[in-house]
Amino acid sequence: MIKLEIKGNKQQTITNVCNECGSHIKSLGITDIIVNNKKNTITPKDSDGEDITRTELSEELKVSLCEDCK
Repeated sequence: MIKLEIKGNKQQTITNVCNECGSHIKSLGITDIIVNNKKNTITPKDSDGEDITRTELSEELKVSLCEDCK
């Protein structure tokens, strides 16, 4: 599962957390979660300047389990 947290100073963190217990698995960036729906006239790019072509999130991000919950 993806968790977005925005703190009072407008700092945002994006993390991958366990669907079962909610524990932190890994930190993510915006390029880890952005998808291209092909309907936009703007093509999203990753940090290397390459086009992002995925049209849906990976199963790893949709259903995440930590080592304890596997």
